[in-house]
Amino acid sequence: MKVSVEELRNITDSHEIYIWGAMIVGQGVCRSLERYGVQVTGFIDSSSGLQGNRALGYEILAPAVLDDKDHQKIVVVVSSGHYDKEIEQLCLAHGLKKNDSYILSRELNDIDPSIDIVGSCNLKCISCPRGNMEDSLPKGLMSIEDYRAVVEKLLRELPLLGSIQLYAWGEPFLHKKLPEIIAINRKAHLLTAISTNLNVPVDFERVLIEKPDWIKVSASGFGANYEVTHTGGKWDMFLKNIHRLAKARDKVHPDLQIMLNYHLYKHNCEEDYVQMQALCRELGLIFRSNHAYLYPLDLVRDAVDGKALPVEAEATKSLLLMSMEEGLEKAKAQKHLPCPELSCLPITWDRQVRFCGVYYNPFLSNDFLEEPLESMVQRRNTSEFCQECMDLGLHQYTGVYLQETLLKRGE
Repeated sequence: MKVSVEELRNITDSHEIYIWGAMIVGQGVCRSLERYGVQVTGFIDSSSGLQGNRALGYEILAPAVLDDKDHQKIVVVVSSGHYDKEIEQLCLAHGLKKNDSYILSRELNDIDPSIDIVGSCNLKCISCPRGNMEDSLPKGLMSIEDYRAVVEKLLRELPLLGSIQLYAWGEPFLHKKLPEIIAINRKAHLLTAISTNLNVPVDFERVLIEKPDWIKVSASGFGANYEVTHTGGKWDMFLKNIHRLAKARDKVHPDLQIMLNYHLYKHNCEEDYVQMQALCRELGLIFRSNHAYLYPLDLVRDAVDGKALPVEAEATKSLLLMSMEEGLEKAKAQKHLPCPELSCLPITWDRQVRFCGVYYNPFLSNDFLEEPLESMVQRRNTSEFCQECMDLGLHQYTGVYLQETLLKRGE
């Protein structure tokens, strides 16, 4: 059931509003609620590392806050990219009722677009198509005019849209007009999310003065090990830039959330892990780690079909903590679950649309501006391509790595 703007206002009227999920999905929901004048009380998150911090100016609370609340006076918005089912069960365990004292964010907005404003990357990571696939796609930068037109169309078709990710397979800091793009989002009350490898020279103050909401920094090692899987990157530049980014945040945008996403491999999960965690603590960054996996699913599908993989992909496989074969076996056991990528809408710098966020090819549309979103989504969701992927359980492949128990060293 899709919740309209009017229904949302009726459900939330005169209630305390808590958003369960304080990362990018939840923060996007917060932006969309603010756009329609719905006052948010705070965030809830099960992560002890987030509790007690703030997101978008709101306090992040533990789920226990619900124990002392009158359920007639609160509404919880379940807002998680991967754990919404688990959170919904916790809501039910607290005695909350669906579409009364809790609602699901996907029923407010079920599409989370990304706009790859840059059609290239400065690194050639061996776990990424930029480094492990022959890439003949056109390179370029999205124009400000195209960006504005894409955002306007998204808001017409997705009135409760909350966030836009300025990345997919490109490095957004390569775009010289990134501050102008962030300003467009800010004016539209959209959350701006950026993912970066921090291996490019950037005037961070110039970018942060426009108030992006969330920056994810990727890393996969400390010192020399960083350069193994962040292939082509330089540790010295990364270290210098992460200090510069934190300094710019403190000076011009103290509310900015910066998360370091640490990719775990065999070669970087011991001392490197502890050192990176300590660096994040020193700089006031959120530290999150997940087991690395081979990307994109184009290559994983090739492996399933018995095709030879590129040298770079084979090198990635040899470094995985959980083998690709084990990951595929676990994914197949979960093939009955819905595809989490159905919410994705990756728009490229030249306005093409990919099928989803985990495949590099194929493309769904040649021009996002020329076709209604509903038509695109319907065509994708009923496609033979998606059905074959789900029949093989590949739609669960990345999820099993994200669900894997993470390290606790140094905590």
